[in-house]
Amino acid sequence: MFDEAQRHHFQGFDLVILHDARSHRSELESLESALLELATYARGWDAKMLPRMRAVFKLEPFYYATSLVLAFRDDMLLGTAGIDTDFDEDDGRGHIIHLCSVNLRASLRNGGLMALLLVLLADHVLAKIPAHDDVYFTSISQSPLVYSVISKIAPLHPDGRTRPPADIVKVAQTVAAKYDGHLALETDTLVLRNECDFFYRDLPRVANRKINDLFERMLDIPQGDVFVNVGKCSAAEAISRISRYRKRFLNMPGGPDET
Repeated sequence: MFDEAQRHHFQGFDLVILHDARSHRSELESLESALLELATYARGWDAKMLPRMRAVFKLEPFYYATSLVLAFRDDMLLGTAGIDTDFDEDDGRGHIIHLCSVNLRASLRNGGLMALLLVLLADHVLAKIPAHDDVYFTSISQSPLVYSVISKIAPLHPDGRTRPPADIVKVAQTVAAKYDGHLALETDTLVLRNECDFFYRDLPRVANRKINDLFERMLDIPQGDVFVNVGKCSAAEAISRISRYRKRFLNMPGGPDET
């Protein structure tokens, strides 16, 4: 499976990088059962929730990804992350890099794996963008961990203090229209209410208490509320900040090596 994909090894994980994920549709479909299990366990639930997840989990966004990284250990799928860059840019808005299909076993949340997956994906895209162009990093998520990882690359809205600028709102609306066109975005808070039926039972909290508080204060997690997170910076700034992640991984024991 994925015989021609780029691969890395990182601390015992086999990372499969699909820079043209849509050309691997049939192979990805064969992983749907494993993906449903991963999504269930990633949100703090056990096997008893699997029938419910099979009924409500949205698989289609998994196939929206233009690039994907799949993390395996002993042939077991333990993590996924994707980016979707397929948005209309003719209005001069800038480039959108939407982080999607993020699933990670709860026991692996704090080992840096999610940040590495984002580095592997974003590096490839940013290399093709002019240095001074604006880049918007986005996600639709209940996860403080996802928010924290993206915030290291670009300052994020919502921030719980200020109203999002007009261009941030416009990007959030663009992303929400593609993924949740049936829902109305709250433009003051960038919240989508009742977006998902597969909420986190065990919220992936981070060391920054302000980020945890933002999610706990503004979202009703069991009701399925999510943020449409949006951060903006230049491509050059993004590459510079991502390079710090890359250096950190290269210096770690068992850091990534390519095959």
